[in-house]
Amino acid sequence: MADRGRGRGRGDRGGGRGGRGGRGGGDRGGSATFSGIGPGGDFRGGRGGGDYRGGRGGGGGRGRGEFRGGRGGGRGGFGGPKFAGEDEVFRPNAAPQPDPKISVLEDKILSDLGMASKMSALKISSGKGSKAPTDERLPCRPAFGTRGKEVVLWTNYFALGVKTPSLYRYSLKATLKMKEKDTAQTPKQQKKGGKGGKGGKGGKGGKDEKEAKGMKLQAVIKSALDKIANGIPCATEFKAQVISIAPLPLPDDNIVQVSYTDEGKDDIYEVKFDPAPDLNMDALRAYVQSTQHPTGDTKFPRFAEEIDALSIITGFQARASDQVGSLGKSRYFPLNVPSEINSLGFPDFNTVIRGYFQSARPATGRLLLNANVSHGVFRPAGNVADLMDKYGLNGPPNNLNKYLSGLRCQCRILAEKTVPGSKGGAKSGERVIKKLIAGIALPSDGSGENRPKVKRAGATPSEVSFFLSGAVPPGLKADAYCTVADYYLKKYGYQVKPKYPVVKFGNARPIYMPAELLEVIPGQVLKRKTLPDETAQMILFACRSPVANATSIMTMGRRVLGLDGNTKLTQFGVTVGKELLTVRGRELLAPDVVYLNPQTNKRSTVKAFEGGWNMRDVKVAKSGRFLSKWTWVNVEFSDRPSDPSVVLGAMKDWVTFMRRMGIAMEERPIMYNFGPTVSIPRYGSALDALRARFKMLQQGAPQFVFVVLPGKKTDSNVYNAVKFLGDVEFGYPTVCVLQANIIKRQPQYFANVALKVNLKAGGINHKLSNDVSIIKDGKTMVVGYDVTHPTNLGRNTEGLPSLVGMVSSIDQDLAQWPATAWSQAGKLEMLDETLRQRFAGRLKLWSRHNNGQLPQNIIIFRDGVSEGQFEQVLDKELPLIREACATTYPAKQKPKISIIVSVKRHQTRFYPTDPNHMTKSRNIKNGTVVDRGVTQATVWDFFLTAHQALQGTARPAHYTVLLDEVFRQTLGSEAANGLENLTHEMCYLFGRATKAVSICPPAYYADIVCTRQRVYVADYFERSETQSTTSSSVVVPSVEVHKDLEDTMYYI
Repeated sequence: MADRGRGRGRGDRGGGRGGRGGRGGGDRGGSATFSGIGPGGDFRGGRGGGDYRGGRGGGGGRGRGEFRGGRGGGRGGFGGPKFAGEDEVFRPNAAPQPDPKISVLEDKILSDLGMASKMSALKISSGKGSKAPTDERLPCRPAFGTRGKEVVLWTNYFALGVKTPSLYRYSLKATLKMKEKDTAQTPKQQKKGGKGGKGGKGGKGGKDEKEAKGMKLQAVIKSALDKIANGIPCATEFKAQVISIAPLPLPDDNIVQVSYTDEGKDDIYEVKFDPAPDLNMDALRAYVQSTQHPTGDTKFPRFAEEIDALSIITGFQARASDQVGSLGKSRYFPLNVPSEINSLGFPDFNTVIRGYFQSARPATGRLLLNANVSHGVFRPAGNVADLMDKYGLNGPPNNLNKYLSGLRCQCRILAEKTVPGSKGGAKSGERVIKKLIAGIALPSDGSGENRPKVKRAGATPSEVSFFLSGAVPPGLKADAYCTVADYYLKKYGYQVKPKYPVVKFGNARPIYMPAELLEVIPGQVLKRKTLPDETAQMILFACRSPVANATSIMTMGRRVLGLDGNTKLTQFGVTVGKELLTVRGRELLAPDVVYLNPQTNKRSTVKAFEGGWNMRDVKVAKSGRFLSKWTWVNVEFSDRPSDPSVVLGAMKDWVTFMRRMGIAMEERPIMYNFGPTVSIPRYGSALDALRARFKMLQQGAPQFVFVVLPGKKTDSNVYNAVKFLGDVEFGYPTVCVLQANIIKRQPQYFANVALKVNLKAGGINHKLSNDVSIIKDGKTMVVGYDVTHPTNLGRNTEGLPSLVGMVSSIDQDLAQWPATAWSQAGKLEMLDETLRQRFAGRLKLWSRHNNGQLPQNIIIFRDGVSEGQFEQVLDKELPLIREACATTYPAKQKPKISIIVSVKRHQTRFYPTDPNHMTKSRNIKNGTVVDRGVTQATVWDFFLTAHQALQGTARPAHYTVLLDEVFRQTLGSEAANGLENLTHEMCYLFGRATKAVSICPPAYYADIVCTRQRVYVADYFERSETQSTTSSSVVVPSVEVHKDLEDTMYYI
């Protein structure tokens, strides 16, 4: 977390017995070499990476059930050359040309739309109409792009066909109607009279939840369909919908009663089937084939319910299989194929599984099935006693309690000695129930009278006693306490294993069971953030070449998703093509970059090559404000003291380096009557220690504070404290460096962090040689904003806010992007009323930097919203933006606005077909744009891979125009080329790197602002992650940046 680059990463481990692979890191940093102002090589900054870093091929393994394993990709290895055993490209010399019929239809659609637009204009000019059509919202594509060298690419889509004219859809709800008296034969705390206790996720007061969820819901829905489908083909996601090929023969009230057996009792559930409007599949097919765009129709996406139904049908077989785990709506993971599973090791032995995403998509002239490799992290499965052995029994019991809590397991209920048999058994007289582990036995267990007696946290079966009342097994006393060990011996004749802690289910009236009788069910997703070491292991496993991923999709992917030999697809008249599709792309030329010549102080042009460039013999384009008063702080831990003299020498060299780079700053720091070192007590507060030091710094009124962090890895508590104090409390711009890095005096490290210093000081690191088209007249402001939500934080996120970050340009250089940030109600993607106020502030900031003038054009990059939220952006956020403009501009003046959504978290990928058009990592070339083949001609969108992926498989950014009042009016027939060119060239203007980044800077910077906001309240988010579901909700205070840092790039 120090302000450092991330450029040195791990490369691929290959798909066969490959080697260590290439080097590179992420576009969040810019570790690189720097030459010209000191020794070294190229200063390369930037991430430019693919999906993950590192990686290794999937090994073999047989698997179980419906998956027989196969050769896989080998176990990789670190000894051989990179990509050993792989072809250069996927299916060399076998790539077909893109379907010419699709190209013809795409061109015809745009031709017809263009003619219709001209006819409308003629009608208006002849007086037959009153005004131009209002087609700015979700506008049609004005044209396909034409710039760049054309290439043919593989893409991860299959052709999808559907012959059924219509489908029937029902929404589902399953609720508990009648609960059978508990007959479970497990030891539990009992009240007098023999009433059973609550376990698992039971509701308040011992009552079960009324609505079925999770695995129970899946079983209930399956039973209901088995009961009433009567041979009618059905598909469901086992949650809220059923799709059928004909109307279901439902009773008059649409309610089906089913029996569900679990925990020793038969409960009666009612499943209500609410008929929804029929799905017109004929109309969907006609829509994708049509050359017309519905006049005035801004609904998007069109035919969403029909497309969703196709996704349910194509995903049904995988979701219904007990050999496949599912995550969310569209991700499926083989649970018993060793080559696809990798342990993340100590401390929790979670596993990463290589799975597959699938989703139906509409495109021009056809329907498509998008399939991609996807990775998920899951909790370990297996016998609980074995998991305890692996985890370790000698550590703090509370850690083991947290480790087991929330795991769903199968509980083996033994046959009683006096009972010859029992229903539903795993063995004769035995049965299996499913329950949710609450943890291990603790002294605090239970409530009310006759609470359990637990000698210590992690007590064994002989150390846990519970109260027995009513009818008791022979040999045990009624109305008396009994140990778990005695209970199992007397009732079942079973000798428990004495060393393992007792596992409990429920807390108020817990049920206790021996660990060895419990099996954790596989496929349970991890609901917390992965630890750093886990993340590193996941990256090593997940990062693979385009060839390896495309091959996996075609082999294991088709098996996991059930795309071949699938009778359910046949019943629904659905077909999936056998081969991946190809599309046409174009390789855009990279712009030249401009710095200053250190000898002449004139412009010096640098050529970009493969998405990057070096700063050889140049200075930054423009220094920020002169740093006449700066200081530095050396942080150490009290039990690991450092030598400040070593750091001081490195600091002097770094300052000299920055001054040679053209950064205007005083040579010497502020002189204080105390040393630079701050010592943090071993068990003390980093925030308190640093706050005291920052107060002492106030007497010198520093303009900038450099903070040297201890060790080789960033301590997040120290980093978070520095940023909170500098950004929020004191208003000091801060840059953090790691002591282990700065004392090496490597030019690339010096340069990387120096770029951040200049941006924070208001400088310009580099420009483009040709001013960016529509921006060059200085009348267009570019804005980016994003929202991040509290995710992967365990089960208690109530009260945690969503964080909003917004940046905006201040001139035509697109180099400075001052930020504003705020919080709003958690998990709300659409922005609230604060947007109006903050957007007005961005306009006033532009005016201050442009002689009092307001921008004529505003181009907004909205990051991260899904297609289903496009209309909400236009209906909820756009009016607030217009209101901000109305309160800021003169009465008869208003700006033209365009809104483009930028998305990185999608599943579309492209792979090269020609070795002459690929990078060293075997990815498509940087600058590759795709706007046809997998898009809709009537929607203005495109995929752009601006960066060079150094490893893994490149992920393009996806841009969709929601509103356009700028490009078509300004650029006319060149509007599509102009937008693609603007977006591409902006990717070369990310200020802290010397590489093109993967998504345009306004969206990227907004994301970084959100991340910084989270740093300020990190303690609250971490507290939420460790709290149980019964804890009170977290209340997070609103945090504002110090007024001295407002309207700066403090966040970089």
